[in-house]
Amino acid sequence: MSTYLKYMVICTFLAVSLVSCKEDGTVFSRENDVISIDCTEQTIEQTILCDGEWVADCSEAEWITVSPERGSGNGRDYGTFTLNVEYNSGAARQGTVYLMSRGTSLPVKVMQGECEFAYGAVSIEGYLLQGTESDAEIHIPYSCASGKESVEISFTMSGSSEGISMPDMTFSSFEKGDGEIVIPVTGTPETAGDLTIGIVIDGVPIGSCTIEVIGDTGDTVEGLPVGWNFYAAGIKTPRGTEYDYSWSLDAVNPTDEILPYDEHRVLPTYGNEEAYLTAYSPNITSLGNYTFNPSIQIRGMLKDDYYLFVIPVKNFSAATEISVEASMGAAGSAAGYFALEYSSDQEKWHLAEGAVTMNVFGESGPVHYNVLKENTSEERKTYDKETDKGYRKYTFPLTGMEDIRVGNLYLRLRVSLDKRANGSESTNTIADNAWVDLKGFEVSLVEE
Repeated sequence: MSTYLKYMVICTFLAVSLVSCKEDGTVFSRENDVISIDCTEQTIEQTILCDGEWVADCSEAEWITVSPERGSGNGRDYGTFTLNVEYNSGAARQGTVYLMSRGTSLPVKVMQGECEFAYGAVSIEGYLLQGTESDAEIHIPYSCASGKESVEISFTMSGSSEGISMPDMTFSSFEKGDGEIVIPVTGTPETAGDLTIGIVIDGVPIGSCTIEVIGDTGDTVEGLPVGWNFYAAGIKTPRGTEYDYSWSLDAVNPTDEILPYDEHRVLPTYGNEEAYLTAYSPNITSLGNYTFNPSIQIRGMLKDDYYLFVIPVKNFSAATEISVEASMGAAGSAAGYFALEYSSDQEKWHLAEGAVTMNVFGESGPVHYNVLKENTSEERKTYDKETDKGYRKYTFPLTGMEDIRVGNLYLRLRVSLDKRANGSESTNTIADNAWVDLKGFEVSLVEE
């Protein structure tokens, strides 16, 4: 319920109570007579209207306290009190708090649901490489915790477990509500193959996860080329095709998530089939803000939002050279300036060589791709690398990046200036709800 609607309901309820109470010369009413909540610890603020002294009695429910326990009012201004409800670790329960004033008692019944603490699906992240110390982690999500739990965790292992050590442990760092237990997989795997780890908590198996222990990868660089160029592929509407993975409601694998990133994916038109394109933008408000033209369009990208390219690779190092070819389009009021960056972990990002520092209406920043005026009109609908004035190719080493024996190379096109593609001296910042077009993005390995 919105704050405004809640306020109107309260006012209406109290107004009716006020009229009825004034018949005997008193004003005494409360916001709710029944409150229903889940099992988690709660702090619930309530409104009271009284023209004298009042006191709260919660002796019938030891798991509820009231603060303050007493107060006074002038009959015109609303006062407040707080119901403090403890975490419920058992069956559903109910208790009543009584508000009393001059012989009148108003009950407030609190109905709390049964304990819903539960574990989610177990997963494992990272990589296990034969002969290399593990950087993998087990993730165990949980929900509706009190924050006071303490559990004993043990593990079972099968498959390529030689060299892996998973000693029993006690975990007591639960957060209130929802959270996650993260457990490092320790040791150095000795044999290649699948490793399955089962999780047992307080003697009860809750799930398992399987990860491949990767053997010798040699020294061959793998993972490129890869590209997203629907124009070259002759695909006008990738929606619903094999290229469209949970980007829209009519995708092969649709998602209900509004915000892009991981759940919204577009597969490449050629090359590394394990790679995918997504985006990061907390400003997206609707699933309708993604489309194909056949450029990949996103509405609502602001400064520091970005297109993200996730490319599984092997044996990449700082000396590895790659080439990136791309072009951008946009509505005239949308983002117009992008920096090309790379990373091995999505935490430390490096600016690709070739950026130009641009000063646009008083703001400066690195730019690899900017949307020219031609690409804010009909040229947004086409992409020919020979004639597109926004096309740029950059060749650069992955300087400063940690080596990737087996993992992901991350590339991104980040909005680097809060300036629109087609601005003026008076109107130049990015509009909140305008379309940005990725016309094409292709990555290849520079052979020695």
